Amino acid sequence: MQIEDLFKIQKEANNKVQIDTNLSGYKLLARKHLELQIKMSELANETKCYKYWIDDNFTVNKSTVFDKYISCFRQVLSLGIDKGYDSIKCITIQPSEYCLSDQFLNLYIDINDLLISSSEDHYVTLLEDFLSLAISLGFSEQDIVDGFKL
Repeated sequence: MQIEDLFKIQKEANNKVQIDTNLSGYKLLARKHLELQIKMSELANETKCYKYWIDDNFTVNKSTVFDKYISCFRQVLSLGIDKGYDSIKCITIQPSEYCLSDQFLNLYIDINDLLISSSEDHYVTLLEDFLSLAISLGFSEQDIVDGFKL
């Protein structure tokens, strides 16, 4: 998936955000990681993939899931911009062999790895795993690009 243009769009959006100047670089980065974890949790909650009990009223609103997915993707790109990993032009998307709940758990590990031991390799892993989640959720590459540009 070509993501170079998406980084550019996200950079423009980031420039419009007013940041609390009282926050140190570390605190700002920690809060952005926490924000991603919260958004990821909201996405997981919307998919109901964590449910292990039988519920006859179980419904998932695909439109809401998509909106939350795009919100998370924006945050993932923002972290890459903040860390200087925005020169990445293309990410290979492959279907995951894991169920949704395992994919979310792996994404939390990816986020933690990026926070604790930041590297472009850890960031690429986060991007690959996050984009793989889109396939599992039933979203195409074009869906993501179109949703991101709205």
